[in-house]
Amino acid sequence: MDIQHWFSKRTITEKQTLGLILPGGGARNAYQVGVLKAVEELIPTGQQSPFPVVTGTSAGSLNAGMIASRSSNFSDGMRRLLGMWENLHMDMVVKTDAKTATKTGAKWIWSFASGGMGHSQPDSLLNNTPLRSLIENHVNLARMRQCIQAGQLRALGVTASSYSRGASLTYFEGDESIAEWERTRRFGKTARLRIDHFMASIAIPVVFPAVKLNNEYHGDGSMRESAPLSPALHLGANKLLIISVRNPNDDASRMVEPVYPNLGQIAGYMFDTLFIDRLDSDIERLDRINFALSKTRQSSFRHNDALLRPIEFLVISPSVDIRDIVAKHTRSFPRSMRVLLSGLGAMTKEGRPLTSYLLFDSGFARDLIELGYKDGYAQREKLQELLEL
Repeated sequence: MDIQHWFSKRTITEKQTLGLILPGGGARNAYQVGVLKAVEELIPTGQQSPFPVVTGTSAGSLNAGMIASRSSNFSDGMRRLLGMWENLHMDMVVKTDAKTATKTGAKWIWSFASGGMGHSQPDSLLNNTPLRSLIENHVNLARMRQCIQAGQLRALGVTASSYSRGASLTYFEGDESIAEWERTRRFGKTARLRIDHFMASIAIPVVFPAVKLNNEYHGDGSMRESAPLSPALHLGANKLLIISVRNPNDDASRMVEPVYPNLGQIAGYMFDTLFIDRLDSDIERLDRINFALSKTRQSSFRHNDALLRPIEFLVISPSVDIRDIVAKHTRSFPRSMRVLLSGLGAMTKEGRPLTSYLLFDSGFARDLIELGYKDGYAQREKLQELLEL
């Protein structure tokens, strides 16, 4: 089931600027590629991207960077995006060799045993050094800047969280007319985007190491992202396509006799909270604002320095529970990771939420792409309306 809200008629005459919002979800972000594949079929081959504004968080920032850097040719961007996910393997994201796993495990064991008094504290559970090469090979920032100069892209925003200031930071590069913004514990900062910004956005706490930017350490952008829709609006979007990575009804459909949660189940619950819950809350908030504005005679009004106006949007989310899909692929984890995840209880049925975020594997990705394409195609008419085709 998808969540959506539409205004049958626009009550404002400003130029329509479509924003693409790609929230985080780890390996689940392959689903977004399938939805975008359905969008591509609506766009003539070789035409520029229909998304002048693109924002991404966590693994969604990788998809966002690839789409934005190929704004001049949406079909080309999608071909490259599909190629990356359909050929993805775990060792392209993290080091999976036995030596690295043993060394990391020993550090964690010693850290716990010594009460954190050791000289060499572990930075993270997994070593994601290969991820940097993956991003470098697929996100062409020089070409992204060419698209901005040519007017094919208004802005790309990448969101990370600052451990130092306890705030959400959206680093953006785009049209010079876009102003920085400051809200409660969330900021928009103009920047010349680098691979480090993407690495920071994807730095899942504990799982991946923090990244130093501007003399402060950053972690996954989902941690402090209280308003995931806000960056795209600040960057000039006034209608939105939001691609979520969780079925909105998956928890309600699994009300069974409770058992005491293991570590894997708890970690999966934390990941759901990290990546998904704030997005759902922000969508509900936008829906309420739209409803309130529809009951007034004003098409928009200003509150302090914020302009409130109706925002046309479509949310597409998985029609089935991704946890059921990952169950078919858990044996694809490298042996070193299976041992680690088994120790956490993540290889059980209750641990599937966690494994669904961490299984960067081509087989799992292909199934999610197929599901995303199916769900996107089912919303074909609404996509056409949103894209004004």
